[in-house]
Amino acid sequence: MRTAAASGSARSAKRWPVPGLAALALLAGCTAAPGLGRDDRRVAVDPTEAPWNAVGVVTTSSGARCTGVLVSQRAVLTAAHCLFDPRSARRIEPSRVRFRLSPLLAGTGSEARVSHIIMGPGYSVRPGPRLDPAAPPDADWAVLALDAPLGASGPPLQLAAGYIRPGTALVFGGYQADRRELVADMDCAVVALGHDTAGRIMMRHSCVATSGSSGGPLFARGTSGEWVVAGVGSMADAGVAGGWAVPTAAIARAVLTAAPASR
Repeated sequence: MRTAAASGSARSAKRWPVPGLAALALLAGCTAAPGLGRDDRRVAVDPTEAPWNAVGVVTTSSGARCTGVLVSQRAVLTAAHCLFDPRSARRIEPSRVRFRLSPLLAGTGSEARVSHIIMGPGYSVRPGPRLDPAAPPDADWAVLALDAPLGASGPPLQLAAGYIRPGTALVFGGYQADRRELVADMDCAVVALGHDTAGRIMMRHSCVATSGSSGGPLFARGTSGEWVVAGVGSMADAGVAGGWAVPTAAIARAVLTAAPASR
């Protein structure tokens, strides 16, 4: 995965506290409708056009259905909580996870199996699946290594290297439980950077999305106008538009921290 600067990115910003985790719901398999308010701005988007041609569906043997995004032809970025069995809260084996792009994409394979999973350090859930208060909220991300290349060849989507400044425009899309097609909120923004008691940073956003959007990419424009992935959809309040995402800066930090140990 490559990182890039994003327009409006900043190393520091005013931070708001992340609310108590008991008040939030994971955006996968919820019976309520987290992330939706009175103003439903979601519209159908064309899965053959960038950046949506890199967005697909993550499915597991437990019946979970989330969203993921190709960050290379063999790597998918998604939410870690999608990869746990909801009954036992145990991790699902990679061989029981699939990633599928829209069948409307011509000239490329549309589905691949997962051969390996890299998950945010220390992440876990409780049966339900429910949030585990002991798990770092900014570890709710995973990279899925695919057994076959998918998507268009060429430069992969880049991850924003820094934390995105509040007010920066975003778009957020995914394959959501109440819609049959790929939908997105094309008119939302970063609301704030929040932190928990340990100082771990999450991105509060105003994007409308609900169950099934877990792991979906929050796109921002880079300094040259290109699309970059600024965050990964994670959790939201029931009946309230918007939610919380893991900033890609947290993912980059975790990867860089682990790099020396892998040498």
